Amino acid sequence: MFKLYFYSDFEKLSDENLSEIIESMPLSVKERAGRYKKEEDRKKSFLCYNLLKTALENDYGISSFELLFSSQGKPYLKDRNDIFFSISHSKRCCVCVISDKEIGVDAEEIKPFSQRLAEKVCSENELLKIENSPDKAREFTKIWTMKESFIKMTGEGFSHGLKEADTTKAEFFTEEKEGLFISVCESE
Repeated sequence: MFKLYFYSDFEKLSDENLSEIIESMPLSVKERAGRYKKEEDRKKSFLCYNLLKTALENDYGISSFELLFSSQGKPYLKDRNDIFFSISHSKRCCVCVISDKEIGVDAEEIKPFSQRLAEKVCSENELLKIENSPDKAREFTKIWTMKESFIKMTGEGFSHGLKEADTTKAEFFTEEKEGLFISVCESE
């Protein structure tokens, strides 16, 4: 079973608080977050890793950690093969899930529907679900988050291909919250 941590109060975060969060992060996180070109994305990356830090402290009593990255870029905890996590951020939130199994998470705002994009990334089964939905934008966004959470869980990232990640053949937890979808895929 996983635990989800969520943060969306960006306007309440002072520059001083953000500096304290950044200072408390291990070098591996600082280097990883520093890869983002946009300041807003760097900030949210640090906030996601702060959610991870909180989860590790609250759920496992771990006060410091070091991250390593797979060849596909999936982060994992050094010397802890019993704890798995995934993070995601969007314009309006940061999320972190933590589990004792491989796990992936994605969060996305509901966006206008694009048939062209859907045909490019969705399986036939998924396209049928979208076609039969009363709200195509909502259904597509839900499927998109499920796909991303799946490829994050497997660790293959976008090299797996979104079209091949058929969400009708896996189990997901999906929640609509504050105008966005959050999807979690956890291995069995």
